Amino acid sequence: MRYLTLYFIVAISLGSFAQPGSVPTEVIEGKKYYIHTVEQGNTLYGLQRTYGVPVESILKSNPGLEKGLGVGQKVKIEVPLVTITHEVQKKETLFGIAKMYGVTMESILIENPSAEKGITVGQKLTIKGVDKSSIKDKPEVVKETIETTKEEPPVEKVNISFSDSIIEHTVLNHETLYSISKRFMVPVEELQKLNGLKNSKINPGDKLKIPVKKESIEVVKIREIPQKETPKVDSTLLYPKKDTYKVAILLPFNLDKGGNDQLATLATDFYMGVQLALDSLEKLGLKAEVFVHDVKSDSASLKKILLKPEFKSMDLIVGPLMADNAEVVSRWCKLNGIRQVCPVTANPSVLNGNPYVYQAVPSDITLMQGLARFVLSEHTGDQIILVKSGLEKDKVNYDAFRSAFMTIEYKGTRPKLIEATMENYTTFLKKGMSTVYIFPTVDRSSANKFHNAINVASAKINANSLYVYGTKDWLNFEDLAIYKGNYAFGFPSPNDFNYDYEKVKSLHRKFRMKYSTDMSKIAVQGFDVAYYFLSELLMNKEIESGIMNDFEMSQAGTGNGYENIKTFILRQENGEFVLIK
Repeated sequence: MRYLTLYFIVAISLGSFAQPGSVPTEVIEGKKYYIHTVEQGNTLYGLQRTYGVPVESILKSNPGLEKGLGVGQKVKIEVPLVTITHEVQKKETLFGIAKMYGVTMESILIENPSAEKGITVGQKLTIKGVDKSSIKDKPEVVKETIETTKEEPPVEKVNISFSDSIIEHTVLNHETLYSISKRFMVPVEELQKLNGLKNSKINPGDKLKIPVKKESIEVVKIREIPQKETPKVDSTLLYPKKDTYKVAILLPFNLDKGGNDQLATLATDFYMGVQLALDSLEKLGLKAEVFVHDVKSDSASLKKILLKPEFKSMDLIVGPLMADNAEVVSRWCKLNGIRQVCPVTANPSVLNGNPYVYQAVPSDITLMQGLARFVLSEHTGDQIILVKSGLEKDKVNYDAFRSAFMTIEYKGTRPKLIEATMENYTTFLKKGMSTVYIFPTVDRSSANKFHNAINVASAKINANSLYVYGTKDWLNFEDLAIYKGNYAFGFPSPNDFNYDYEKVKSLHRKFRMKYSTDMSKIAVQGFDVAYYFLSELLMNKEIESGIMNDFEMSQAGTGNGYENIKTFILRQENGEFVLIK
């Protein structure tokens, strides 16, 4: 039971998660883009109408797109950014305002330095880089101006013309008027009006008239102006060699309250693992002065710690554990050119525009992308069904899996991905067919409903070779009897921890000798994080793997921080979870 109890101490997010919009976005060379995955029926005109971005701009961002759209193709659509003035409302915080508009607190503070001391009701804040779609129906916005970008060298121009056309579409099984409107990028109301529909009810075999725009694109050749070469910058930010390094450990020990709450216990266990790693690294030649600070939950006390003299020459900061505090430290590290390691799950926004931050634990989006790669490699001959819960909090996981599944480089014919809902997913079960369900929900009620329904449906037809992949949150649902399911349950995990592994046993023996107590999972996380990052960053030593983590650090776009993208797939076999290679 200890394995299940401790499993998510490290993996769970200790703070809020910033939900992106309905379409994934990505910052490329300093510009923010929607990343649209082309579906059958999509057109350039539909993209222009859906995103409010001219076709000329879309073509400019995607050379070669004038030749046509391909299903599964990724299209970059530059997000129209505006500068707004926001009037602070009651109970609003700077963090909440930044989250509302999808910007960083640091960017707001740059434009509004007085906000560093706090904000007041009625205060007007200038906020740059706001996605225009996020300010609809917000009465607080009193000013809006389109941001301009610096002039770029000319590229091939095109002459574009559109002609009206009506096509006839035969409704397929499981299609709805909404899914058809999304596919052809035509509003539901327009389809209803054209086809004389009084409501949204349609049936398989119905014939629908769909208005589309046929585009004619003629490339106009112009002379290309050669661009100046820009020298490459070393993105690894290698440390200069020193005789002695300074390392800060920031953890919520809560010593002023006796240090006996759950968070303080986690912090203490984590630090015990860090200290064990420091002992090992010292034997390998590391000379480091370590500063350990008790970090309270309020940002004011944290900022006082960062003002201490030793931080002016700090080489590396590990922590804090709380998401809000991690953001405060990351902003400070960016301003002072000092690197920070976030040792547990943090808000992914800390990586935006900050190359000094290292996220040791993969985000939920990254885990879903890893699961998509696994399914494409291990279940190519199976029926693959992605189930949508319909809940907003599950949308980011659903979209991350779907987008990765459709766009990851794949040799041969890509397996078909069936998209199902909570109302129809059991109808796809067939006797004798190996079936894979992906249900990336973090909601207890939805997971229970799915579990019960799939057990009943599979028992009726005596289904075999049934796999279900959910999220790591399912292990926290005590009333969800996944061990008794008629399916093999698996999930993407940021790490692989098992007391029976030899390397875990070896560290456990050292831990007991040093502390005369048993080792928890959070202690192993402390060991892995300290051993890997101090070895790599300070000693320039490559580490193949940790005790329960593998660190595959990848920069999250130019100018951003680094995230561990390693994903483990764990699946239930004979009553326990094992690593599926």
